[in-house]
Amino acid sequence: MKNIMLALLVLWAPISFAGHHEATENQIIFAINADIVEGKAESFKALLKDMVPAVKASEPDTDRYQYFMSPDNKKLTLIEVYPNSDAALFHMTAFAVSPFGAEFLASINIRSFVVAGNASPELMKSVAAFTSDNRTPVEGFIR
Repeated sequence: MKNIMLALLVLWAPISFAGHHEATENQIIFAINADIVEGKAESFKALLKDMVPAVKASEPDTDRYQYFMSPDNKKLTLIEVYPNSDAALFHMTAFAVSPFGAEFLASINIRSFVVAGNASPELMKSVAAFTSDNRTPVEGFIR
């Protein structure tokens, strides 16, 4: 039951967090769940202290970029919200050449990576090394 509640929270949280922006059919949400590699939690947190401000400064169209960690520092959830596929693609292109990318990927094991929204073929190609899971809108609203 606990896992079901966590899964529902992860799937619903990005939608509710994005509510301060006008909802559009073009919005893209990344919901990523990962395990922190044993012994990497502290260095990963230190990496985030540098990486998050760099993303904020260099990606003005990234609406939300937020990390959540379990109390034991073993599990990670990352929620990213973009106004459209182009902004999400910009992020993926920047990540590919980022000085943070190698350490980031060496610190986690991705368990799930959902691309929610009407992702462009180019965006899905850019995330192909991590996921092919694109879930398109069915029903709902954002306040």
